[in-house]
Amino acid sequence: MAKRVAVLVVLLLVGVLLAPAVRAQEQESRLGVVDMTKVLDGYKEFKDSDEEYKRFLADRQQQLQERNTVRLLREDEMKEYQNLKAVAAPTEEQKRRLEQLRAVAETRENELNSLSRLPTPNDDEKKRLSELKASADQSSTEIEQLQKRLSDEINARNKELSDKLNRKIESALAAVAREKRVDFILAKDAVLYGGRDLTNDVLTKLNAPS
Repeated sequence: MAKRVAVLVVLLLVGVLLAPAVRAQEQESRLGVVDMTKVLDGYKEFKDSDEEYKRFLADRQQQLQERNTVRLLREDEMKEYQNLKAVAAPTEEQKRRLEQLRAVAETRENELNSLSRLPTPNDDEKKRLSELKASADQSSTEIEQLQKRLSDEINARNKELSDKLNRKIESALAAVAREKRVDFILAKDAVLYGGRDLTNDVLTKLNAPS
């Protein structure tokens, strides 16, 4: 998943420079080209943002996974579990309580699976199975809502980081274009022939201390 996200960011960045392939003979001195793959590989802030995004994504995935793991906790137990999870530095007692709640949830999962496989459950077993299924159905709705919220957060964070990097790359391109007196800067692989390679100039500008 993290690899896929990184690709999405790259595509957004490359989109700044993509243009139809052109023949650049007469205007070669006025045309700059940039190897965007090399730029992204060498741009320190891009690497830092990519790592930050991967950590953000992993955290949201863990939240969803944990919520699904304890889906059969009762409402009061779930609130207690979430409150304990929110503690930055839990005590040993709080850690033990978290493990107890996880164990309760696991026991109910096993119970649900066992009851579901019974060929002819008795009345008590049918009642208990109905209770557990109702709890599971309620949790499914809540988990779907959580998944949507976390997905929105992930997309928003991706856009925030990508937009920030796009602005900096565009600024670096504009500055290099002025300094080198070129009229256009295109992605290197979009140019069939010619153009001044300004890749290193752009990288130097991007990685310069603020």
